[in-house]
Amino acid sequence: MKRFFATLLVAVSSVAVVAQSPRPTVYIAAAETVDASNSGNKAKNVDFGASIAAALIKKNVPVTVVTDPTKAQWTIKTVSSQREDSTGTKVAKLAFAGAFAGGFTKFEGSMQVIDNATSGILYAYNVKKGNFQSAAEAFAKHFSNDFLKKQRP
Repeated sequence: MKRFFATLLVAVSSVAVVAQSPRPTVYIAAAETVDASNSGNKAKNVDFGASIAAALIKKNVPVTVVTDPTKAQWTIKTVSSQREDSTGTKVAKLAFAGAFAGGFTKFEGSMQVIDNATSGILYAYNVKKGNFQSAAEAFAKHFSNDFLKKQRP
């Protein structure tokens, strides 16, 4: 019987520790990526928010992503655009620069982490990368290192 109460005490104290230090909950607002290239509808159906959710999980960022905005402490809002070079531009880059031509796609994104209680902007980040996955992972890394680590006591 004493063993049962000791186990119960350990379980209750473990729950209390978890309750004292919960991970912040974030909701990622859906936003469509704008296709800035001349070729139609290439990036029209890309939801950059899904990439951010995947990057937060991949980079082990200490937040919990929720799908219900009413259950989130913070909201992540994004604006993004993607531009792919035309075939002529690609050929010209390869002809003149060869292997040093760089990428043919440019992705730009801006992210804001907003406190739902105060509507204040907690963190903002701008990124320019070759694709949306790299951009999302850059945001997740910097959000964790530049903002969340400074918030912990």
